[in-house]
Amino acid sequence: MDINEAIDEIKNDMINFLIKIINIPTENPPGLNYEKFVDYIYDFLKSLDYNVKIIEPKDLKELVKFGNGKRQNIIASYGNKGIKIGFNAHYDVVPAGKGWSHDPYNAVIEEGKIYGRGSSDMKSGIASQIFAVEALKLIDNVKDKITINQFIVPDEETVGNKNAGTYYLVENGYITKDNLDYLIFTEPLNPTNIGIGHRGALWGTFNLYGKKSHGGFPQKGIDVIRCASKIINHIYEIADKRSEIISKYPIIPEEAKRPSYLIGTINGGEWMNTVADFLTFSYVRRLIPEESLEFAKKEINEIMKYAENNCNGLKIEFLPYYEVDSIIFPIDKGVKTISDKIKEVYNIDPSIVLSPGTFDIRFVYNKGINAFNYGPGLLELAHATDEYVYLEDLIKSTKVLALFLKEFLKK
Repeated sequence: MDINEAIDEIKNDMINFLIKIINIPTENPPGLNYEKFVDYIYDFLKSLDYNVKIIEPKDLKELVKFGNGKRQNIIASYGNKGIKIGFNAHYDVVPAGKGWSHDPYNAVIEEGKIYGRGSSDMKSGIASQIFAVEALKLIDNVKDKITINQFIVPDEETVGNKNAGTYYLVENGYITKDNLDYLIFTEPLNPTNIGIGHRGALWGTFNLYGKKSHGGFPQKGIDVIRCASKIINHIYEIADKRSEIISKYPIIPEEAKRPSYLIGTINGGEWMNTVADFLTFSYVRRLIPEESLEFAKKEINEIMKYAENNCNGLKIEFLPYYEVDSIIFPIDKGVKTISDKIKEVYNIDPSIVLSPGTFDIRFVYNKGINAFNYGPGLLELAHATDEYVYLEDLIKSTKVLALFLKEFLKK
C-alpha cells in the first residue's frame, strides 16, 4: 500500500472523528465540556494502541484567569524507538457567538467544507495529527521505528504568561528536548504555509476611578467616561503613527506587518443620569519583530502620564495580563523536510511565515526543542462566524504530515 492508498483508507474515519469532536462544545472561556472531550479522546487514542495519560494541574490559581473547572491535558505515546516527534494541539475553542447560518456544534459538510466552531481552529489540527500516524501505520511498522507523542491541551485561547496546558507540560517536564527531537504545532496558518514563530503582544486593562454625581450637575463629579474617551483617542493617535512602519519579516496576512492596537472592551457607568465613577477598558498591542516588549511597556507608561495630565482627580491603573516578545525559530532540517512534502502534495513552493497572533509555541522557545507549525485550517477563519475547514485541505495536510513522518522512520 502506498501513501495515497493509505490516506484514502483513513479519510472517512478522520472526517467522522473531526465531526464528533467539533460537536463537543469546548468553549473557553469558561472551559465547557472539557472532561467530556478528554474522556472521548482518551478512549479513542487507547483504541489506536497509544499509551495515554491525563495530566491535570491541581493548583489553578495562577494558571487559569478566565473560567473554571478541571483543566486536563492528554499525553499519548506510540512507539518507543527512533526519532521522537511530538504534535501539539489545543482542544478549547472561542465562544461561537451569534449570527451563524450553520449550527456551530452540529457539524455539517456542504460544498467540500466542514462547518462548525473549531473546524479550523483547531480541531482539524487534532484530527490531522492523529490520522497522519494512522495512515503511516498502514504502510509500515511504525511502532518499531519511531516515537510519536500527541499533546492535546486546554486553555490556549485565553493566552496568558502561564496556562494549564502547554505551559504546564513544559514547566513540569512533560515536554522537553530530551523526549522530543521535533515538536509540530498544528494551528491554522493555511496548509501551504509553515509557521516558525509569531509577533509579540502586550495585553492589559486600564481601570479608571472617579466620583459619582447627579447628571443635572455633572461638574461635581469626576467623569471616568470623559477621561476614558481622551485616553482611547490618544492610544489610537499613537496607533496611526506606528502603523506607518512595515515589518521586513514574513508576517501573515499582509496587514499584520504593521504594529497594531485594539481597544477590545469598554465597561463603565451604572445609569444614564449618573456620572460614572468606574470604567475599565482592555488594551491589546501587537508588536512586529522590529519592536521590543520593553518599548511597548515604555509606551504604556507614556500613555499613563498622558492620562494623569489630562484627567485631573482620577485614579488610573494599568493591569498587565499577558506579554511576550516576537519569536522566530530557525529554519532547520524539520522545516526544510515539511517544505519538501508540502511541495510534493500541493505542487507549489510553501511560504515560511510568522503568525499575526501568538500561540503555545512560545512556551518551548529557548527550551532547545526544534519546533514549527503546520496544520490544515485557514487563518482567516479562526474565530469567525460560520467557521469551516476544506475537506481537501484536511486530507492533503494529513498526507503532508504522514510523508514528513515517513521521512524519519528508522531504517
